[in-house]
Amino acid sequence: MAGNDDDDVYTLFFGIGLLVALLGGAGSFLTWLAGQLSGVIAGGGWPDSDPTDCLRIAFRFVSHPSDPRSAWPPAAAAALGSAPVFFTLLIIFLTVTAVGTYFLVRLFLNVRRRRTVRRFRLGYASGWEVRKLLSARTVQNKAWQVRPSTQGQKVRTIKPEEVGFYLGRDIRSRRKLYASTEDMAIFISAPRQGKDVHFVTPFTIDAPGPVIVTSSRRETFVNTAMIRAQYGEVYVFDPWNWTGWPNRMRWSPLQGCADPNVCAVRSGTLVEASGFSIGREGGIVLSGVITIIRCLLHAGAIGGVNFREVMRWIYEANGEEALEILRQGEREGRTAPGYTGQLEFNMRDERLWSGVMQVMHAFSHPPVLEDCSPDPGEEFDFAKFLKGRNTLYFVAKRQPDWGGIAPVVTTILEQYFRSARGVAMKNPTGRLDPPLTFELNQVADVFVSGGLPTYMGESGGYSISVHVYLTSLAEARAKWGADRTAALLDNATMKIISGGAGTIKDISDLSDLVGKHDGQQILSPEELRTMRFGRAVVVAGTARPVEMWLTPWWKRKDREAIVRGKEAVEAMIRQMNAPAAPAVPPGAPPADPPPAAPPQDDPPPDAPPTDTRPTDTRPTDDPPARPSDTRPSDTRPSDDPSADQRATVRTATDERAADQRATARTATDERATDQRAAARTAGHERAADERVTARTAGHERAADERVTARTAADRRAADESADAGGTAPATSAADDDESIVW
Repeated sequence: MAGNDDDDVYTLFFGIGLLVALLGGAGSFLTWLAGQLSGVIAGGGWPDSDPTDCLRIAFRFVSHPSDPRSAWPPAAAAALGSAPVFFTLLIIFLTVTAVGTYFLVRLFLNVRRRRTVRRFRLGYASGWEVRKLLSARTVQNKAWQVRPSTQGQKVRTIKPEEVGFYLGRDIRSRRKLYASTEDMAIFISAPRQGKDVHFVTPFTIDAPGPVIVTSSRRETFVNTAMIRAQYGEVYVFDPWNWTGWPNRMRWSPLQGCADPNVCAVRSGTLVEASGFSIGREGGIVLSGVITIIRCLLHAGAIGGVNFREVMRWIYEANGEEALEILRQGEREGRTAPGYTGQLEFNMRDERLWSGVMQVMHAFSHPPVLEDCSPDPGEEFDFAKFLKGRNTLYFVAKRQPDWGGIAPVVTTILEQYFRSARGVAMKNPTGRLDPPLTFELNQVADVFVSGGLPTYMGESGGYSISVHVYLTSLAEARAKWGADRTAALLDNATMKIISGGAGTIKDISDLSDLVGKHDGQQILSPEELRTMRFGRAVVVAGTARPVEMWLTPWWKRKDREAIVRGKEAVEAMIRQMNAPAAPAVPPGAPPADPPPAAPPQDDPPPDAPPTDTRPTDTRPTDDPPARPSDTRPSDTRPSDDPSADQRATVRTATDERAADQRATARTATDERATDQRAAARTAGHERAADERVTARTAGHERAADERVTARTAADRRAADESADAGGTAPATSAADDDESIVW
């Protein structure tokens, strides 16, 4: 509030007291009037009472509401009608007064007398403006234009959700607010201020045609996937498999690149989305990088190779195969003019290959490369996607891991923007029907196209809705610069702003965007920053700003269906991440019980070996031992004790040799696996497999030879030891066991 705080408090209390007095006086008068008219209706005439008695009558009536006659003076009470007649008249009077007061208040709000209280403030759109520019009737009147298939239907029978999106409810007029499918909208909302629950999720569910959704989290997918699956096909571009959805979208950068125009756009998009610019790299380097990428994509498309082969060319910095394909295509008339010479000239510069590798690094992550290398017939059919109420989700990481995949998503969406416009231009009306919707959530992290302001300006005429979600204006300036950000705001027919944190400059700019009246800001920066959760301000077209209540998805009529679908998707994700139980083949015998624990007298298997050195026989000063102390430990007869020892030693030696061989092979396999993975990541898949296979075979042979030699030596040493000590008396069973273990 403006002005002195004490004055504002006094004004508030005075207003409350005045309101109570007015309501009390009006209620007292209506009570008196109902009693007077009840006497006339009952035939007793007009009771002997005047309006000055209304306060005393109302007080007595409240004290004894069951006996209205006791409230009137004795002279007038006899003329009153019955209690049912009195109460019927009182209810009618109160209802009429309440309805009349409601319309008077609405009229008062439309007039908008200037007050410090925001709801009564001058400068916001009136109820008449809302009805004319943002109501359900407004989007219904545009139905024949935005959806030609509705022509011939009565406008009032077309649901607003078929041709528009529900935004919220005006706080002042309480009218529902709608945006048409041809309206471009920008949503500026700080993190955790509800843009997903108030806009992205409801808009995705209500989209009347195909919808493409981008996000760095899977929240929107979890909330909407099952609902959208009831209307059409649901596809997911999710290289990291966060969603576990089986219907994956697979796309190849070579798609359509037989057309040189497509090659030019795609190579330029990849370079721009990777952060290359003339100011940093220079014009020569930048143009050379674009040229090499364009020629490689064109060669891969006309040569019919998989995208993996193109990536191999790039990481080997060798364009000879691509050059040969272009030459062959040139002889057959399939290569674009000049591409062969351009590639041959630029591929000699190693600096350009470094730039090409950096640009295409977004495809180096194996899951990304897998989704971008479909076999023939597995590519996503975008033309078929546009014909139904289908859904495509892009779930991408926000942090720059492996360079990030924003260039990949940006390139795909660039193609789909252009393809959608091409399909619309082939229709007689020049529009898509059903309309296409882009829900570009976290757009600065996923879709960093410099052409976004242009798409915002011209997509509405093709019945393509573009909804862009930003956390702040600073985020947009960092990605597109000040000029492109200004163009982005200018081309948006709707700007929706919610509360939250922000820089002083951004909040001041948004406050100025809302507008001023008589030199004063309609919504001050402080009021904009402290706006409560569930509220937003919409600045739409020529209408004055509207402050609205928002509806989260859990307050929608179909919330139960959304909750069921959400639980189903969460259960699918939990099942996907649950550890898999070991498979048991049918008819297999039950698992063997665990081995019994060894007796306490025996040493554990992994106990360190005891000292088995021969006893020292040098003379000492100690007295000789008693005969009972020197008796043999084992007096059982044996046919050939040296043979038993030899067999036992050989068994232990064989086990030790087997363990060494298995350990050597395991280490070799792990090294081979690491080398193969590194080689594949670098793009040298075939050469790496051959080298690693040869190395693996050599290591295995060398390991086997070393282990075999050691085994033979151990056996010979064991035989010699057993032959030499076969007649010696055994010391103890424990000592024999320890010697064998050693």
